[in-house]
Amino acid sequence: MTAVKKLAVIVTRGSYNNLLQACELARIATVAGTQVSVFFRDEAALRLTQDKVKDMVFSEAYKGRDAHMREILRARGKHDLPAILREIKEKGDAKFSVCRDSLELLEITVEKLIPELDEVQAADAFWKEEVATADQVLTF
Repeated sequence: MTAVKKLAVIVTRGSYNNLLQACELARIATVAGTQVSVFFRDEAALRLTQDKVKDMVFSEAYKGRDAHMREILRARGKHDLPAILREIKEKGDAKFSVCRDSLELLEITVEKLIPELDEVQAADAFWKEEVATADQVLTF
């Protein structure tokens, strides 16, 4: 088995459990020495605005367990997505991008995004720069 040197992650779904799962795997990869590029688009981009990032909205599978999950994640320090993104960057080589097209479609200005995002990028640029050169691609 060859080591993954470069990982590209595409995150589209905006539930908190989906965002957290993508971030957890990105953190594990950076700690292992992998270069990680994460591209947030669609619903995920909407959740990375300053006014929505603290909303811990879970997928349908967690219906009825939302309050319990929030309690567990707070106790484990997994309730603050911006802090999680900062931690991933501190652990290794990670870059967080948001999709330009998604921002335009959702009418989100760059000023509304959380500062932990590194860049606004077109999908085709992410493809050429990250996906086409990655050893592994994950989607969430």
